[in-house]
Amino acid sequence: MNANPHTPVDIDKSSSDMRDVLLKTGPGGLRRQRFVGRKLGEAREFTKAGIAVIRVYLSRRGKYVVHRQQADWMDFAITNWAKELKNWREIFDVDDQTWGDYTVDIVDSVEELAGRIPARIYRELVDTAASPKIDELDI
Repeated sequence: MNANPHTPVDIDKSSSDMRDVLLKTGPGGLRRQRFVGRKLGEAREFTKAGIAVIRVYLSRRGKYVVHRQQADWMDFAITNWAKELKNWREIFDVDDQTWGDYTVDIVDSVEELAGRIPARIYRELVDTAASPKIDELDI
């Protein structure tokens, strides 16, 4: 699996930058779930079967929320590929939030995220949780 670069991770649990988060859920993302929290990281995985976008949030109560949006490549099927080939960027626009199925998982600790999120995001979360946000150098 390949994951594209994502935003840096910050696990500071202060509530100063928490906001309302509204997530799509279910087939086609037709339902919504809301909580107060902030995004810690995001990754995109491209496989032979399809694509997945995984976002990790921290809730105001310290729980970790994994929001997964995934679709098979067949979900992107086009009827007239020759005509659409000119607009190939639109065919694979992963920022278009209208494709795929959505799930939300909630866990209590960073350790429970292992295996649920891409390894790179997990490593960053573990490192950030174990280390101070800012390292003061006495030099």
